[in-house]
Amino acid sequence: MFKRKKPLGLINQFKNILWPENGFKRFFLYYWKRLIRIPESPHSISMGFSIGVFIAFSPFIGLHTVLSIFISWAFRVNILSSIIGTFSGNPLTYPIMWASSIGLGDFIFGRQKLAYEKIELSDFFGVDFFMSFFVGSIILGFLFAIIFYFFIKYFIIIYKSNFIKNKE
Repeated sequence: MFKRKKPLGLINQFKNILWPENGFKRFFLYYWKRLIRIPESPHSISMGFSIGVFIAFSPFIGLHTVLSIFISWAFRVNILSSIIGTFSGNPLTYPIMWASSIGLGDFIFGRQKLAYEKIELSDFFGVDFFMSFFVGSIILGFLFAIIFYFFIKYFIIIYKSNFIKNKE
């Protein structure tokens, strides 16, 4: 029904993922409306979304969607909302998420931060770096997943109660 006359090529589709054609505001509003209108329980929707947020923090870049689908399926929560939750990791937020995760992991392991002048490419492929990233991402991902669970659940309950009131 709402298809383009001339489909986008693969390069333009990838470009729209990195930088949406109509802007990030419209992109997020669209997915916010899709999220709150899912016909399931507020718990299932918000739990799925929080799983997506948790996975977005993980260092397993490229596997976020697959991991969120699998974990949502295992917990029997809404899969679509978990996929939408993975969109919390995007080109604007990844640098902040990754730097925070690595910094927290370094702090936990007592690793000193590298001086910018001495950073080499090999520093990003060691076990120490991965463990710092992994541990920091688990802690921050869990923290933000809890915050988003209650935030999303609250707004879904409000939306659905207002929808029922307006329907009557």
